[in-house]
Amino acid sequence: MKTTSTKGSTPQSSSEAGKDIRHRVEHLGLTLAETLGVVLSEIPGRGAGPQMLANAIGITVATASRLLKALSQEKPISVMQLLPGPNPLRSIVTSAQEKGASEAGAKAALVAIEEFDSIIRTEAGDRSAFKAMLSTWLPNERREFQAARRRTIFKAMSELEGVSGELDVNCIALRPSATEGYIDLLNLKALLGIDRIRPDARVRLSTHVLVTDTKDGAKGPAADRSREPLSLSGTPITGDLDSGRLDEFCNARPAPIEVNTFGNYIQYSLGPTGFGPSSTVDLVLGEVNLAELRADYTGLHGDGWCPYFFQIPDMTVKLCVFDLILFKGAYSDYQVEFVSYSSTERGPADANDVTREMDKVQIDEPIKALGAHPGQMRLMEFPRYSELLRHSFGKLGWESDGFSAYRIRVPHPLPGTQLTFVLRKKEN
Repeated sequence: MKTTSTKGSTPQSSSEAGKDIRHRVEHLGLTLAETLGVVLSEIPGRGAGPQMLANAIGITVATASRLLKALSQEKPISVMQLLPGPNPLRSIVTSAQEKGASEAGAKAALVAIEEFDSIIRTEAGDRSAFKAMLSTWLPNERREFQAARRRTIFKAMSELEGVSGELDVNCIALRPSATEGYIDLLNLKALLGIDRIRPDARVRLSTHVLVTDTKDGAKGPAADRSREPLSLSGTPITGDLDSGRLDEFCNARPAPIEVNTFGNYIQYSLGPTGFGPSSTVDLVLGEVNLAELRADYTGLHGDGWCPYFFQIPDMTVKLCVFDLILFKGAYSDYQVEFVSYSSTERGPADANDVTREMDKVQIDEPIKALGAHPGQMRLMEFPRYSELLRHSFGKLGWESDGFSAYRIRVPHPLPGTQLTFVLRKKEN
């Protein structure tokens, strides 16, 4: 890769700058914990606990509790993350000095607080951005921070778009096909609790499916024709959505749906409904694609090429669940990884395209390996999910256990976020 630079001093790399900032933050966290601890210890008759501290220096119990929790942290970055802001800290130190804390102790604490204020303004701009920066070095706090910000975005987006959903479930099950050398694909999708907040809101419900690769002399029934999605009963569903619907598994009233097809792409949109909580509707769909995928891609795309499967939530939802089920013999020599991309600028990302590395977004939600039976894949938010799996496998004549299953749960996913399972060859 060719790189260019401008004249002048060589800029510090982002990783080097990050190390410098982290060192400053850790040093300041230790200093603040020490100096503030000294000030609090010098308050006559303070006693233990947030209530006694609040009474002693005239602050709220909530502020006192937050301060004591911050000072109890072992990691200095955690201290910085949990401390009240510089202004409340100044007031606390001033009040403590008025109640009997030493001038020397208060002065040392105030110097550290001024540095706290300075590092927030110069390195982040404001406290919210500063906490976002700190979350980089605190995995648990980062997850909570991201979840809180996604909740805020969810609320704003659902009000702007005029629609929201309670749960978006996408399940992809892969099983060796009757056509030798190929894999059958089952896709189950459930959108539950679709709530049209405004009567004029237009709601697009799109499915994202893989198109069979016909390059490099591919053979087989799927290589020389357009893909033909089938219902669980085996009837084509292109242009006939009703045969793909599974209304019996809806919790609320089944959603009225309009369908449009564009080549190999099927687009659904929500038909006329009322609006508000009393008009909530559900949509459950099942789609089968026989001989959809090759069982072995060795030599077809080059070394390192990986099959991948993705979901992009169709609307602003409170929770997105993505399951991948691998039946025995389907990519058994592959391991499952998870990656997420932003698809807002360049559309869905190919997990094998190195130019999409910059589109990756960090989601600190772990892959959960589930059991080998539908009953072990239950969803509290969708009580009939296990029953849906059994029903689907039964209709297809698939065994109802003996598979490997993986799940990713993302609360309040950001609009345009592509959740992707990638299958990588296991090293010998």
